[in-house]
Amino acid sequence: MMRKILFLLLILSGFVACKDDDEIGFDVPVEFRKPLEFRSIPGGAVMKYYLPDNDDVFGVRVRYTNAWGETLIKHGTYLVDTVLLSGFTEACKGATAQVSFFNRNMEETEPIEVTFNTEKSATVAVFDSLKVNSFWGGFNVTYSSPEIVSGMIHIFYIGTNPLTHEPDSILMSSMPIMEGGDTLNFTLKQALDSVDVIVRTDDYSGKRVKQRVVTGLPCLTMDTLTPGDFKFKFMGDIVENETYEIGLKYLLDGDFKGTRHHKQLLSGDRYKYATFVAGPYAFNKRFIIDLGKKMVPAAVRLYAFLNYRTSYPSNDDKHPFASTIWSGYYISRLPSKIKLYGTNENPETVDIRSCTRLFELNDNPSFYQGFRYSWAHESDQYTFATNDYSKATPEEVEKAEPVLLNMECNYSGESFQYLFFVIEDTYDSARWNGFEENPTEYVTFNELEVCVKAE
Repeated sequence: MMRKILFLLLILSGFVACKDDDEIGFDVPVEFRKPLEFRSIPGGAVMKYYLPDNDDVFGVRVRYTNAWGETLIKHGTYLVDTVLLSGFTEACKGATAQVSFFNRNMEETEPIEVTFNTEKSATVAVFDSLKVNSFWGGFNVTYSSPEIVSGMIHIFYIGTNPLTHEPDSILMSSMPIMEGGDTLNFTLKQALDSVDVIVRTDDYSGKRVKQRVVTGLPCLTMDTLTPGDFKFKFMGDIVENETYEIGLKYLLDGDFKGTRHHKQLLSGDRYKYATFVAGPYAFNKRFIIDLGKKMVPAAVRLYAFLNYRTSYPSNDDKHPFASTIWSGYYISRLPSKIKLYGTNENPETVDIRSCTRLFELNDNPSFYQGFRYSWAHESDQYTFATNDYSKATPEEVEKAEPVLLNMECNYSGESFQYLFFVIEDTYDSARWNGFEENPTEYVTFNELEVCVKAE
C-alpha cells in the first residue's frame, strides 16, 4: 500500500513541475533589454535591435499591420542587427508593432508594444512632383522619387481599342519606379487633338497604391523648317575636302539617307562620301542654329547613312586623309553623348548653365551599345545591322526608314531664337569588341533638320 502512495506522489510532483515550467516559459535576460531604435524610410522603417551572441536568445520577431490591413511577421537573428518593416504607403506617425524574442527552441517572450514613424513610399511620393505635359504627337510624364524606391508606375491613355473600336484605356508603359525620378515621352499612333492620361502606381505584389487622371491634354504638332528658315554655324573646325566630297554644303542638301554616297559605291568609288564632318577636336564645341526669331522648338534631327556596308579606310597609305577622318568605322563618328539647349542670349558666349536644356542623350559609347542597341545601330557597318542596302535599288533606298537621332525637345511653352547642341562623345568601334577609334574627336551627321511648334 505504501508503495502505491509513494508512486502517486511522484506522478503528482511531476505534473506540478510541468505546470511550473509552463508558467516560467522563456524570458529575456536583463542585459538584452536595451531600447529599440527606429529610423523612418520611404515605405516603412528600419528597426535596430541589440542581440549579442548568446545561446539563450536566438532572434527577434516583429508583428505589425501594413497599409492594407495585413498582419506581417518579420524576423531577425544574431547574424544582423536590423529588421526592415515595409508595406506602408502614406507617411505615418505612431504605427504600432509587437516585438518579442525567441530562443533556439522557438519559445517566445511576451511581446513588447512599440511605435514608429514611416515616410511616404515611392509609390505615393512620385505624385508630389508628377507632371503630365503636352508633347509632340502625344504626352510627357515627369516625376521625382526618393532614394529608396519600390513599386511600379503604369501609364495609360484613353483611346480607341483596335479590336472593339470602343473607347478604352491603352497601356503605354509599365516599369519600375526609377531612383531619383524619370522623364517619359510618349508618341501616340492614334491621331488625337487632346488626350486623357492615367498614371497609376502599384507595389511589387500588384496592389494598387495611387492613381491620377489628367484630362483634355492638347497633343502638340510640329512644322519642319526649310534650310532657308534658319542659319547654322559651328564654333569649331569643319572638314572641307572636295576630293572626298566632305563639306558644309552637304549638310543641308536634302540627302537624308546618304543616297549620293550609295550611288558612288555602286559605281565603284567608295571614297566619295557627300557628307558633313566636323573636327578635329569637335567635342564640347557648339553647333548653333539661329531661328531668326523666337519660336517654340520641337525637335532637332541628325541623320546618318543607311547601312551600305561601306569599307571605311584605316591606315590606308593611298588615302591617309580619309583614314584619319574615319579610322575604319563610320559609327565611331556618330554622337553617343549630346545635349541640346535653348537660349535668347548670344549663343556663342552665353554661360551654358543659364540655358534651358531641351534634350540629352547619354548613351554608353561601348561597342555593344553603339553597334547593337543605339539609335545608330542600323547605320553604315558590316557586323550587326539587320538591314543591308549595299546593293539596293534607288527605289528600295527611297522606301527605307531613315537612321536618325530625333532630339525631341522637352515642352514648356518657352520660345527661343537660338538653339545649340554640344557633342561630348561618339561610339567606340567594333575592333576587339570595342575600341576608342576617335582620339582626334571627329563628328559626322549626314543631314540636319529643325522642327518648331506648329502655329
